[in-house]
Amino acid sequence: MRIVRIVQIVILIIAVVYVAVVQNANPDGLSLPGLLPLPVWLVVSLTAIVAFLAGWLPATVRAWRLGRDVSRLERRVADLESHVPSYDRVRSAPVIPDRAPPAMTDESEGQRRTTDPDDAERTDG
Repeated sequence: MRIVRIVQIVILIIAVVYVAVVQNANPDGLSLPGLLPLPVWLVVSLTAIVAFLAGWLPATVRAWRLGRDVSRLERRVADLESHVPSYDRVRSAPVIPDRAPPAMTDESEGQRRTTDPDDAERTDG
């Protein structure tokens, strides 16, 4: 069990013991304005339940909204990723054309080209 759950159970046991002690000390019902006389255990229990719901409901609604936002954003990311080209596949043409390897043979001589013709033009002029 998690430590938080253990602490919650201990607090609940202490609250039940407290209500039992208060009920034994005051067996008469509480007269609240606008209501019939109610037993102490009922008033304390209803107060505890309302206080718990006042803290639990907003947190639960917020977590639900954040969960919906996360799932919406995950769907959007998946949709956007489906439109991105994949570069891990083997292709016949290079991805970056200006970084393609030089031609393997010179068509007139049948030998491998070792220099780039553009370099010769730059050095001549």
